Amino acid sequence: MMDFLRKLGLNKYECLSYIALLKEGPMSAYSLSDKSEVPFGRIYDSLKVLENKGMIEVIPGKPKKYLARSPKNSISTLLDEKSNEVEVLRKEIDSFSELFKKTNKIDYEITLLTGKHNFAKCLAEHFNYKNEFYATSEAFKLEKWFPAIQRYATQQPNKRFVLLDKNKADMKRISELKNLGINFRHYPLENVRIMVSDEELVTISIQENNDFKTIHAKNKYLGKAMSKILKDLWNKAEKL
Repeated sequence: MMDFLRKLGLNKYECLSYIALLKEGPMSAYSLSDKSEVPFGRIYDSLKVLENKGMIEVIPGKPKKYLARSPKNSISTLLDEKSNEVEVLRKEIDSFSELFKKTNKIDYEITLLTGKHNFAKCLAEHFNYKNEFYATSEAFKLEKWFPAIQRYATQQPNKRFVLLDKNKADMKRISELKNLGINFRHYPLENVRIMVSDEELVTISIQENNDFKTIHAKNKYLGKAMSKILKDLWNKAEKL
């Protein structure tokens, strides 16, 4: 739990204080310092932060005591705050990008990347495109590595076509994704993933063991060629 709380922005002493209150119940600051092993000189600062974040409540009295709110409520609130911060930053991306739109305009760009997280980020970029999206996917399990894919799956583009191996996919999940407007057909391609958006953005990734090597390109000639190949595969593929 310590690592989880640290990811939410709490420091070591704040984490120790909150966990001790959860385990031991209401306590005075003095008792909490002893139980949590937080130095007494730091206990009040830690309690003030936890109170401001809505993770504890103060019980009046002499001495006053501190009560931990349930993780389900208090941590959910922290997650909501983090989510709001991310959404604000996401909205600022467009204005930030506009500043460099002219100076960074590149008509032909190819990048080489490694790792499944970089591949997942390439996939996320495809969902910024609004029209056709063709892809191969061994089993469409990427969202387990990169949870934000679940959010992208509910957004554009309008026409999404995915070729996958039905023998390896979670068909219940595939059924859910179909309801979101994604089209699926059976055409297994082991350890190779190809994506094309709007006949322009192309991602080709090869998986070796647990390593991903990815080519990411924005080029209309390559995009049209790869889109034609995937459309032909789609027409030959088995319907699900």
